[in-house]
Amino acid sequence: MTAAKTITAFHHWLLDGAPDTKGYLHVIVLHGVKNQSSLSHDIAHYLNEYDSEAHGNWLAPSQQLIEVIAGDASQRKLLGVDEACSKCPPTGPCGQRKVIKGLALHGHVVLDSIHSPAATVDLDGVFHVSLAPGNKDCHMRLNPEKFNQRCLAPIISDVYLEWLHCTYRQPRAS
Repeated sequence: MTAAKTITAFHHWLLDGAPDTKGYLHVIVLHGVKNQSSLSHDIAHYLNEYDSEAHGNWLAPSQQLIEVIAGDASQRKLLGVDEACSKCPPTGPCGQRKVIKGLALHGHVVLDSIHSPAATVDLDGVFHVSLAPGNKDCHMRLNPEKFNQRCLAPIISDVYLEWLHCTYRQPRAS
């Protein structure tokens, strides 16, 4: 399950993978992605192959899918998203941020929406990757012009997996 462009793909992802219980959200947020980039889908595809703990349940929702979920009260409810903002249309930036946060809280998601950084800013355990100059608050900063496009997904994914599994991030025994 990689590219999610349909409600059906979203439902399969939602039903196939329960939210993580180890306390880590398993979320990658890409900053500065150029329009029509397939990088988020490539990362999800790579992680579905190499992240054995995820059981092939990484998802990269398209912008259109985020808007569809935001615009449908029953889809928002499935995701556990509260009602839309009373001052904004459900598919506006506020509604999209709520959906993105709901996706992030479920976990195993690669987000590249322009609203993703703001939607996940208060969540611990989200791995932020900057592909544009100047963003110093990310875990990783890359200049995509210095890499072959095919190399970006494996590089980001492998660094994410190392970051996730490093000793510092391991859960404490109860």
